[in-house]
Amino acid sequence: MDLRQLHYFIAVVETGTFTGAAARVHVAQSGVSAQIKALEHELGQQLFERRPRTVVLTAAGDALLPHARAALAALDAGRGAIDALTGLLRGHVAVGSISSISPRSIDLPETLASFHRAHPGVDISLVEDSAAGLVRRLREGVLDVAFTSLIGETVTGLHTRELHRERVVAVLLPSDPLALETALPLSVLSERPLIALPEGSGLRWQLDRALAKAGVRARIAFEAGSPDILVMMVEKGLGMALVPESALTHNDRVVSVPVPELPAGRLGIIWLEGVAARPAARAFIEHTAALASQRPAAQRPGSAAKPSAARS
Repeated sequence: MDLRQLHYFIAVVETGTFTGAAARVHVAQSGVSAQIKALEHELGQQLFERRPRTVVLTAAGDALLPHARAALAALDAGRGAIDALTGLLRGHVAVGSISSISPRSIDLPETLASFHRAHPGVDISLVEDSAAGLVRRLREGVLDVAFTSLIGETVTGLHTRELHRERVVAVLLPSDPLALETALPLSVLSERPLIALPEGSGLRWQLDRALAKAGVRARIAFEAGSPDILVMMVEKGLGMALVPESALTHNDRVVSVPVPELPAGRLGIIWLEGVAARPAARAFIEHTAALASQRPAAQRPGSAAKPSAARS
């Protein structure tokens, strides 16, 4: 067994096909297949169940996977330690993000770009998933760090760093009678079709929990993964949306009304215990936290909420 075989093995797992793995590692498919067969022969177990369009881990493959990831992670850490002696940082950081993050709250493109400028020897990858999906990917070792909603629940072995906080508001058309209110109770949400982020998102989890606690039965008529899309649906008269307040920036076609019983939306990064021991991942976490600390004071976690969008 050698590290190249483990590298190919993980590539097949993550892409789901030998063809995809070959493209990722820049080797002919026959080369990947040959190395996997050699690994299976050495272990005396079949690692993959070959199907027409994909491959699936066998029980033996599933048992090997965490050890393969640990071996490659240890190698990366060793390389990082040696590179640290010369001040050169290398490696790879696998980043995940929920799709609902807006540059108005966390500027993810700039975060990635500025980290790349500071550490050109580190490769970065990015995938989007639901909040629950990101936690699963972290536990599987597919991701190093993820940008997601923070819901306040403690998860064993999971570290968090809050980067942004803002209140959640109801969005309505200016012609709506409720648009004249200074605040809305949760009970009013049962009277209108609601437009909300989908299940699996942090803000939706908080909304569902708040409604259940208050004994309010609401009808979620529409779901979308982007707060901007939710606001656009309000503009079309499809209902009342619940979004982070920053989604209303420079929009005078709708109005926002606070819902005090809803907790503030919190965004941050999460990573598993042990990940920060890897030099590249630790540098990315520190870089992201440093960028957040440089934002204007009114936008930092725990600061006062920004004013509501202008009403017309």
